[in-house]
Amino acid sequence: MEPRSSIELKLISCKDLRAFNFFQKLTVYALVFIASDDPTRDLTEEQKQQQKTQTDRESDDDGSNPEWNHEARFDLECFSQRGFADLFFRFEFRHDGVILGDKLLGECRVSIADLLRDVPDVARFVSYEVRAADGKPNGIFNFSYKLNGFGTHSSQILDGRISGYPVLAPDDCSPNTSQVRIQYPTSEIANSYCYPTAALPVASAVYSPAVAPPPPVLFPPSGECHYCYPPPPARPYPPPPPPAVQYYVPFRPVAHPWPPGPYFEHRW
Repeated sequence: MEPRSSIELKLISCKDLRAFNFFQKLTVYALVFIASDDPTRDLTEEQKQQQKTQTDRESDDDGSNPEWNHEARFDLECFSQRGFADLFFRFEFRHDGVILGDKLLGECRVSIADLLRDVPDVARFVSYEVRAADGKPNGIFNFSYKLNGFGTHSSQILDGRISGYPVLAPDDCSPNTSQVRIQYPTSEIANSYCYPTAALPVASAVYSPAVAPPPPVLFPPSGECHYCYPPPPARPYPPPPPPAVQYYVPFRPVAHPWPPGPYFEHRW
């Protein structure tokens, strides 16, 4: 009997969660369930398979970095007929309030179709950004997942860490992709490496046309000699003219005759 298609999640931790009240220590727990972005597809409570972690109350800091390491398993066999294109995991992070009640700090949505593109039976660790109710970033969520009962994909697995996206077969590339996607996370896998297959270079069948040879150098016929004389030397420039000297006419006093009259007389 073939194993049922399922996915195992491990809700590890969150980092840098911000509280609505800065003077109160956070005590955070996480909810996870399956949801759909198709308004015509109503999921029952059995299909949602909602699960909850324990509340982290042992944190020494302000509670902004809770840890759970909670394992959850989701049965995906009931969705195989209609497909997974519109399905996603919804993670909600809530403050466990005693007096004012629980308060939603943020959520994270992960497309199930994106997770199913990976190889089965390999645990992979990823990190997604948490979004508050107003859409602003509010921390990082770390979790791992492993596929069970989905056959073998065309990815090539080596020992170590993933350094690229797996190579998919043409049948794996569905034209209908989920629109509920926050980001492409950086991921790791346990004891495995995955490298994309690099295509070998193919020699080009188009050859460039041959370059035309340079024109031949022509020489004059024998017996004829052409001499090229250099131009005659330029004549030297004449010396500059001497500076002009300005001469002034000597100034002489002007003689004024004595006017005639009874009070003036000439005395020489």
